[in-house]
Amino acid sequence: MNSPFEDVQILDLTWEFGRYVGRLFGDLGARVTRIEPPGGLPDRRAATSADAIEREPAVYEFEFLNAGKDSMTLDLTSAKGRETFAALAQSANVILLERGGPLYDELSWVRQQAPLAVVTSISPFGRTGPWADAPATDLTLQSAGGIAWLSGRLTDAPLRLPGLQATMVTGVYAATATSLALYDTLATGRGHEVDVSAQECIAHSLQNSIQMWDFERKVSMRGGEGTRDASEDMFACRDGLIFLAAPRSLGVSWNALVDWIQETGHPSAEELTKERWADRVWRLTGEAKSIFRQTLESFTRDYTQDQLTQEALKRKIVMGPVARVTDVLDDPQLRHREYFEQVALSLAGARVSFPGAPYRLSEPVWKLRPAIAGNEQPQPA
Repeated sequence: MNSPFEDVQILDLTWEFGRYVGRLFGDLGARVTRIEPPGGLPDRRAATSADAIEREPAVYEFEFLNAGKDSMTLDLTSAKGRETFAALAQSANVILLERGGPLYDELSWVRQQAPLAVVTSISPFGRTGPWADAPATDLTLQSAGGIAWLSGRLTDAPLRLPGLQATMVTGVYAATATSLALYDTLATGRGHEVDVSAQECIAHSLQNSIQMWDFERKVSMRGGEGTRDASEDMFACRDGLIFLAAPRSLGVSWNALVDWIQETGHPSAEELTKERWADRVWRLTGEAKSIFRQTLESFTRDYTQDQLTQEALKRKIVMGPVARVTDVLDDPQLRHREYFEQVALSLAGARVSFPGAPYRLSEPVWKLRPAIAGNEQPQPA
C-alpha cells in the first residue's frame, strides 16, 4: 500500500507551534519543503547556537520536529525570492504558515499564488479576536488552554506539563484539520483556508472537561472529578513511586492490602486495622491522607516497584509502577514491537532512538524519513 500523502507537496514556513504538522504529513509520504529566510527561522538559529548549554536540547528538538523535511532558503523580502516562492506555490497542495514566520501577514498574496491549495495558519490564539497579537509561550498556552489548571495536586498551584505540549497538541489538531480540507480540495478542486489556534487545540483536548461544563456546569479540577480517598495516590517505594487505589468502595483491594501487610508482620498493620479506616468520610480528610502516607510508605520503602507490582497482581490489589519518561525507552512491550528506530541526526552528530508511528493502521503506511537537510538547497536572494 502506498503512503496516503505520497503525491502531496507541502511548503512549511512554521517555526514553533506548527512544526509537528509537516512532520506528521512527511511520515505519511508527503514531500515537505521547509522554507527559511537567510540565517534560518528561530528554531534553526537556536539549534545552531554557539552556546552549548542551550544548544543541545534545541538540536534534538529541532531535528525531531523537522525529520523528513527538505529545506530551502529564500529571501522573501526580495523580488527574486518571492518569484521563486510563487513558482513553488503553484504546485503545492498545502502551505503552512505561522504567526511570526514568513508570509503570515500576507495571507491574501499567498492565496493568490496558490488558489487551489490548503493554506493553514497556525498561531497562539487565532488570526482574529482580542488576543490575536498577544505574546505566547508553551507555558502561557498551557495555562490559557486549561491543561495546567488540571495538572498537579489540588493543594498546589497549577502545574506545567513537561515537553512541548502546545507544539505537539497543536500539530496533531492542525494536521487533522488540514488533511480534512485537503481531502475536499483533491476531490473538488476548491482551495481552503484553515485557521488554527493553539489555545483552542489545548482546550479541546482536556478529556471530558468541556462536557462537564456543558452538562453539569462544573469546572473540572486537579485531582479528578470527585474527592480522593487517602489510599488513592502515588507513594514512595525503594526505587521510585507506585500508584495505589484501595478505597473502601474497593473492598477487595483494601482488604488484600491490609492482609498482606499483616502477613509480613510489619508494624504498619496496627494502624491500618483501626476502626477509623472504615469511616469513608474521615478517609477523605487531610489528617487521614497524612497518616496513611506515612504508614504505607514505611512498608513500601522496603520493596521495589517490580516486587510490589507482582505481589499486587497476585492479591488483586489495584497497584502499579509509576513510570518515568526514560522508562519508556526500556518498556518491554515497545521493545517487542520494535517501536523505536535508530536515526542518525546531522546537527547533533549522534544516533538516537526515534519514536515510531503514533497510530496503528491496517497497513504499514508510516515511514520515518531521514532528518531534515541542512539548508542544502539554497536559492539566490
